[in-house]
Amino acid sequence: MEKSGLMKKQYSKFALGAAVFMAAAIACQVFNGLVLSKVLPDAFVKSSAFSFLNIIVPEYVIGFPLFLLLTLKMDKQAPEKNKFGFGRFIVCLFLMIGAIGVGMVIGTALNWATTLPFGVNMADTNALGTLLAGSNPFWRILTVGILAPIVEELVFRKFLIDRTVKYGEWVAIITSALMFGIFHANLAQCFYAAFIGGIFAYVYIRTGKIWYTIIYHMIFNLSTSIVTVTLLGMVDYDKVARMAELSTLMKANPNDTALQSEMVEVMGQVWPLFALYGWFAFLGLLALVGIVIWIIVLARKKIKIQRREEQVEKGMKYAWGNVGMIVFLVVTIGLAIANYLIMVIPAIKK
Repeated sequence: MEKSGLMKKQYSKFALGAAVFMAAAIACQVFNGLVLSKVLPDAFVKSSAFSFLNIIVPEYVIGFPLFLLLTLKMDKQAPEKNKFGFGRFIVCLFLMIGAIGVGMVIGTALNWATTLPFGVNMADTNALGTLLAGSNPFWRILTVGILAPIVEELVFRKFLIDRTVKYGEWVAIITSALMFGIFHANLAQCFYAAFIGGIFAYVYIRTGKIWYTIIYHMIFNLSTSIVTVTLLGMVDYDKVARMAELSTLMKANPNDTALQSEMVEVMGQVWPLFALYGWFAFLGLLALVGIVIWIIVLARKKIKIQRREEQVEKGMKYAWGNVGMIVFLVVTIGLAIANYLIMVIPAIKK
């Protein structure tokens, strides 16, 4: 009973720290939007620098230090350090990619199903994608590719697991996964974030080395923020529309040499579109390989989680049935609802 109380207290204090992290960041962003955006030069407010600084300062300069103040002195016990090996590193990389693929399909489908009835354009449902598109590569790489993986892995893997794993590995892994997914506060990201969060938690518990999961996280974030966004930005959509138009005209006039000549010219100008299709096909292939590896790993029971205590079965009750976790859920779900309404209300008004 005493250990159950300690477990509940640990999870509650950590979750409260995570909630303060988010609440402080949100409050700062609201202040920046309502106050700073009115007094700073309009050109700066509309720049990608301001948009990314509105993530960096609230989350990593204000929110994260507050989180540290609340959790740094908590009782902790880091997992034992073990060798990982290059082979296991690659296998887990494919498992991550497979999990991302499945999670994206689920998240995208639910996101589409909950916004389509209100006439919301799918392009308007991805706030992060909108921010990344056309943004300055320096700010994109610094914020999404470097700072986010480091801070998020420290919070949802290093700090959470060091403070809770002794109460049961299953509960620590599931809680790390769920909190990381909910933290993203939108349907499009929460599923794949939760899936990879569980993988990252398992890797950290088995290796005791957080830099492995930071590298995985960076690989994913950099591939999207650099390769995908760059290719999307290079596509000339007017040329793509003209290519489609020429294709229709050529079906009606197959012997028109002028149309054929223009088609060859336009196709040479839309090569980024074909590169983008190739990149998506490559990612799809990697995801398929990852899913196959998942099937093999699960079939051979290669994932081993210790079940050391009687609390493992009831552990989720102690991990989630506490004040801190309730506050965390209120903050994150409230933010998710706000993000949803921001998408839906303008569409309804139309």
